[in-house]
Amino acid sequence: MLITRVELENIKSYQHLTVDFRRGTTAIQGANGAGKTTLVEAIGFALFGYLPYSQAQFVREGEKYGSIVVHFIGSDDRPYVVTRRCGAGASWTMYDHEADSRIEQRIDVLDKLHDVFGIDKERPLETLFKDALGVPQGTFTAIFLEAAGKRKSTFDELLQIEDYKTASDYLLEVQKYYQEQGQAQQSEIQRLSFETRDLENWRARLKEERLLDQQQAEQVTRTTQLLGQLEARSARLTQQRDERTRLEHRYEQSKQAHETARQRLQDRQHERDSARAAQQAVEASSADYQRYQQVEEILKGLRQDERQRNALQQKHTTLHRSLATIQANIANLQVRLNEVAAARQRIVDLSQQVEQQVDLERRREELTLQVKEYERQVKEGKRLAQQQATYQKRQESLTLSIAQIKPLQTSASLLTERVETVARLRAQVNERGSLQRQLQEKREQVRQKSEEREKLLERLRKAEGTIGKIEEHRAEAEEMPGLLLQNEQLTEQRHRLEGNIETYLESRSLSVGGQCPFLHEPCLNIKRQGIVSLESYFDGLLATDQPRLDEITRQQTMVAERIVRVKKYADALDKLGQYVDQRDATAEQLQRLAVEITRMERDVRSLEQDLEELKRLDQQIARAEQARDESQQAEQQVRGLDGLHMQVQQLQEQIDQCEVDLQERRQQVQEFRGSGEQLARVKEELEALNDPIGQTKAQREVIKQEPAHQQQLQAQEEQQQGATQQIQELDQQLTHYANLDMRIGEQETLLQQSLAGYQTYLQNVQTARLLPEREQVYQQALSATEQAHQALEEAEQLYQRANAEFRPEELDAVSADLTRLRGELERLGQAIEHTQANLKKLEHDIERTEALLVELEAAQQEQRTLQELQAMTEQFRKLIREAAPQILRAMLADISAEANRIFGEIMSDRSAQLSWQDDYEIILRRQGVNRT
Repeated sequence: MLITRVELENIKSYQHLTVDFRRGTTAIQGANGAGKTTLVEAIGFALFGYLPYSQAQFVREGEKYGSIVVHFIGSDDRPYVVTRRCGAGASWTMYDHEADSRIEQRIDVLDKLHDVFGIDKERPLETLFKDALGVPQGTFTAIFLEAAGKRKSTFDELLQIEDYKTASDYLLEVQKYYQEQGQAQQSEIQRLSFETRDLENWRARLKEERLLDQQQAEQVTRTTQLLGQLEARSARLTQQRDERTRLEHRYEQSKQAHETARQRLQDRQHERDSARAAQQAVEASSADYQRYQQVEEILKGLRQDERQRNALQQKHTTLHRSLATIQANIANLQVRLNEVAAARQRIVDLSQQVEQQVDLERRREELTLQVKEYERQVKEGKRLAQQQATYQKRQESLTLSIAQIKPLQTSASLLTERVETVARLRAQVNERGSLQRQLQEKREQVRQKSEEREKLLERLRKAEGTIGKIEEHRAEAEEMPGLLLQNEQLTEQRHRLEGNIETYLESRSLSVGGQCPFLHEPCLNIKRQGIVSLESYFDGLLATDQPRLDEITRQQTMVAERIVRVKKYADALDKLGQYVDQRDATAEQLQRLAVEITRMERDVRSLEQDLEELKRLDQQIARAEQARDESQQAEQQVRGLDGLHMQVQQLQEQIDQCEVDLQERRQQVQEFRGSGEQLARVKEELEALNDPIGQTKAQREVIKQEPAHQQQLQAQEEQQQGATQQIQELDQQLTHYANLDMRIGEQETLLQQSLAGYQTYLQNVQTARLLPEREQVYQQALSATEQAHQALEEAEQLYQRANAEFRPEELDAVSADLTRLRGELERLGQAIEHTQANLKKLEHDIERTEALLVELEAAQQEQRTLQELQAMTEQFRKLIREAAPQILRAMLADISAEANRIFGEIMSDRSAQLSWQDDYEIILRRQGVNRT
């Protein structure tokens, strides 16, 4: 791979930077802090995804985003361009020139970079860059000073020797899987053997149950034949018993029918005698009945006259009540008309007070507005004073912080030197001390990685929540490009129209008097078009473009307001890629962390085994580290000085603006001072007037009712006249009914005298009319009684004969035998069902067990196969374990040969030899002496 160009925009100290590279070695020279490391970090971040601090610190201070573009030629000799953007709108893309294709998803970019670099996808690019390609300044040789275990762990991973152990571990899992499957098959074989142990016993029991079933079937046949004979005999005896019972019922029914006929004959005789007595009573009361009917007809007519008279009297009473009501209404209306006259006079009296009230209310409204404005200005002045005090406190605090940070600049400038000092001192620690430090670092790394994993999990959840919220407002955010385009178009149109209008105004000013601004003579083209002068021509153009400019300005204002509302969602959507990258990166980091934690725990165990005793670190290293930490803290604080100065300046501007606003508020408060007292006096005067306007409105409402009162008075007088006339007419009609009550009394006396005979006639007339019918019914009942007596004698004879023929004891004996045989059949049926159930269960168990025998043979075959696979996997693991050290020695031999060549060229001394040991320790052999 060859990097040909690196472009930086807003990255740390670089605003814009482009660096081209050629084949061979490129040296970058510069003072401390000039940005040499920034170039390496940019390459690591863009191509390998490695950044030793947050993206926010990587972006140039004061900028929202930073961009890195790396041009390189891959291992396939094809040109590629990788663009990595951090901060606002974070993204990671890769462009293939030959294929003219662009990759935009983070995971796809990482996969493509693995392919282009020729690196296994299982190997993280970040680790490769951190440990081999982009080793931090001052620590390039630090790895060779580490303990053997640390060196071996690092270089095994770089040279992919660790992959052999990983492959062996993977095969160990496979071997364990085969072993577990074999154990599972052994358990299955034991289970199947246990479940098939009773097969032969079940087959013998099946034969016995089938023989028993045959014997039970024969016994059922014999019992069924005997039961049929007894059932036929029982049916004949039951028929005789039923016939006797039927004749007995017939005999009882005949007795009941004879008794019923005799009782009915007595009832018919009593009814006939009653009809004869009623006939005699009707004949005796016939005269009173006829007289009663005649008097009742006369009373009907008199009652009709009485109802008519009562109706006239009721109407007469109603009219008298109505007349009294009308007279009361007339008196009330006269009072209302007098009130109307008084209201007119009251309005005249209140007219002067009404004018005074109008003036006072207008003055009250003006003073109320002044009081509100006074209170608002006072409140705003207090707020501005409080805000000014807050700004001053913040300014004092920032000034104090700046004064505290400035002395730290000297310490911050020593950061690089102190870092190198710490690295140099660490290289001087002996092997045992190095092991102690490595063990502590490993334990701390395990703890930090565990904490980092928890933080990453929390960050992943937050990122997913943020992405969900952004997706909810995606539709609104996607309006932003269209709105910006529309705003640009409107701006372009507005600028064009403003330029035209400016040109028209300038040309019009130059063409005063009708002269052409270029030739300074009358314009012939204008005259040919019928236009009076150039001034009127330009006036027409201005009249056309000015309304268009106003409309475009209005539209642009509306678009700008919409942009302001949508901007927060659009800004969030621009960061969606960053959030997605963060989420994806977090997920990948979680996966890598799990692998790293496992590896670190394995390294800790290895270091604990190698370490025999612990020694304290040298005090000089502690002081150097303390000085380095102080420089790091100082450097972090010094980087924020520019921002603090800017904040102090901004606060001073805000304090000055607050003072200007306070002066304006004081002037406005002075203008409205005293308006509250004036408002109180005006309110007192209004209260003293007692609302003459309201009183006038009330009196006018009274006057409005005068026409209605007069109309109602006239109507009431007309109703009074009509009611008086109707009363007189009713008095004349009532004179015709003067003797009506006397005549009604005479007729009611006659009615009472004939009432007893009338009631006797009515009580007996219906019964007397039934006499012929009851005579006939009596004769029919007499005939029916004689027939019932004959039927009773015949039924008694038949019952006596059937009772003599039937023997109950014989039927009881047959029934007992039937019950006994049916019980035997039921028991035999239950026994047969039990036998059949046993047969089905045995057949099912035998069938299931025979199927299990087939499964047992298959399980035994599977166990043999798994044992063979387990043995084969163990052989593969042994070969891989033995291959790793052989391959490592071959690679170290090649590395040693190349190192000897380079060392000899540099030192111009071919007598010395460099060799790499299995633990990656470098041995220099010169004149028979070995040095590490």
